[in-house]
Amino acid sequence: MNVRSALVMAGLMLAFTVIVVVADKAGFIGDETSQRAVQVAIGLVVVYCANLAPKTLESMTSRCDPAKVQSLQRFSGWSLVIGGLGYAMTWLVAPIEYAGVTSMAVLGASLLLVLARYAWTLKSRADNQPSA
Repeated sequence: MNVRSALVMAGLMLAFTVIVVVADKAGFIGDETSQRAVQVAIGLVVVYCANLAPKTLESMTSRCDPAKVQSLQRFSGWSLVIGGLGYAMTWLVAPIEYAGVTSMAVLGASLLLVLARYAWTLKSRADNQPSA
């Protein structure tokens, strides 16, 4: 994602939030609906960025096996896409009093999977290094 795309995404997110807040204050939608709408939008931004990340990350092929790097990047992208979808879906269907905690647990679990896979990749790389 280049700077222009990031600024457009941020502008769209801010505009959506302003529209939701104005609709809430005008009485068109309730507080719960406005909270859900903004949180679903955040989840969809996570999905968009996670889907884009493996396609745009700098390659570390000079230091690592290119196949392992690509595998890690694809796993990270998929895990975070699923986490972002889970976050958004939780805000759509879960009772409001549980939506915040549950959505963060879903997204946090996907992030933990990525960190575990990264640590496992580093460990397997260290195990394959010839000893000096």
